[in-house]
Amino acid sequence: MKMHYLRRRHGLRVGTFATATPIANSITEAHVMQRYLRPDLLEAAGVLDFDTWAATFGQTTAEIEISPDGGTPRLKARFAKFHNVPELLRMWWVSGDVKTAEDLNLPRPELFARPEDAKRLPRTVIVPASAELVGFMGELAERAERVRSRAVRPQQDNMLLISSHGRAAALDLRLVGLPMTSGDSKLEAAADTIADIWRAHRFARRDGTVHPTPGGFQIVFCDLSTPKADEWNAYDELRALLATRGVPEEWVRFIHEARNDREKAELFDACRNGEVAVLIGSTGKMGVGTNVQARAIALHHLDCPRRPADLAQRDGRALRQGNANTEIGIYRYVTEGSFDAYSWQTVARKASFIAQVMRGRLDLREIEDIGDAALSFNEVKALAAGNPLLLDRAKADAELTRLERLERGHQQSKGRLRFAIDGHRRGIDRVTAELAALTTAIDARRDTRGEAFCMRVDGQTFTDRAEAGKALTDRLLLA
Repeated sequence: MKMHYLRRRHGLRVGTFATATPIANSITEAHVMQRYLRPDLLEAAGVLDFDTWAATFGQTTAEIEISPDGGTPRLKARFAKFHNVPELLRMWWVSGDVKTAEDLNLPRPELFARPEDAKRLPRTVIVPASAELVGFMGELAERAERVRSRAVRPQQDNMLLISSHGRAAALDLRLVGLPMTSGDSKLEAAADTIADIWRAHRFARRDGTVHPTPGGFQIVFCDLSTPKADEWNAYDELRALLATRGVPEEWVRFIHEARNDREKAELFDACRNGEVAVLIGSTGKMGVGTNVQARAIALHHLDCPRRPADLAQRDGRALRQGNANTEIGIYRYVTEGSFDAYSWQTVARKASFIAQVMRGRLDLREIEDIGDAALSFNEVKALAAGNPLLLDRAKADAELTRLERLERGHQQSKGRLRFAIDGHRRGIDRVTAELAALTTAIDARRDTRGEAFCMRVDGQTFTDRAEAGKALTDRLLLA
């Protein structure tokens, strides 16, 4: 409404948008962004309303995914493919000057290469599922079935509640009121990794002298179980686990300790100056505007955010300009066979759409390549499923069905083309005969321009066009 008001007052060019995430989560945002900036182009193309826009450029694709109970592959139709790409991107780029990190090539650290394949990708730390978690996931599957069959009222149980419990259990069973066996916790695995990195970087050179310091700074993201007084939470538990591994508690800080901008600025300064070894926080409190990257050596994801843009913001706290380290590590912790599979898969699906728009090329009519970032999410999804071969089998079956459908369509197209060829051949004979008749008529024509005009009507000759026209009209009326 504001943009519409400004355009009525001042014309079309009334606003400039600047963002690193023009499409953060949903397909609707591409259309919404164009509605903000260039509704005139959408209207001229006849796609101003979203339904028409989606029907023109979008296409649903069927993909194999893990069901919300965390263990069953299923075929689901999703809106994650584009056609008419050149037309879409031409409209998009009229108002959007898109520059990816690869285009800008800014000086920022690289990820540690993985020993097994030397690829610079985030590392996935797989945590085996405990017997208690396996049992709880079975309960979630039963609850989901009861919800699907409407055996319970929505007020008693629903898929949103099941999803919340599944995400919480993937982090720690204590969040859903179940005991946690020592050694099989995601927090234990994270504490081991964080402490190992801290010990490896606990000394730093200052003015040529080696001093003990909190070591390379590490960032930990966890959106679930934020710190609360007199209540068990993942933040306090992780700090206690780090303390048992030698990391002083005073060097482990929470973003929630900073209650205002002044305290937040002081905390960030302490992180940059080497007074903090580990900073733990949520995406909302430690995402945009958190500039603590000066000494960041590693970043850890204890859970999966809901949006690809949130994951990009998280990684950007360490993987950015101003970091003195040339290489850093990004770690994603996944509990095997848990709800983590569904969470990472959802982010992968959303990221695939964003990558299609941001990386699209004008020489392609359709795009479905999801890009390196989204592929790494899919790697996490397969690992967390607990049986990646089962997922591969389901994908292969779906691909076989798709190819068989394409083959049938190809044969039908060949039949239609043969029918069209026969019709056109008959048309050639008909047009050839018409051409001969027209050629004969052209040869019989006379020049009637200017004084050469002459017409005979009922034996009478006329050289004036008006008189000839009147005589012809009278003759036709008599007839």
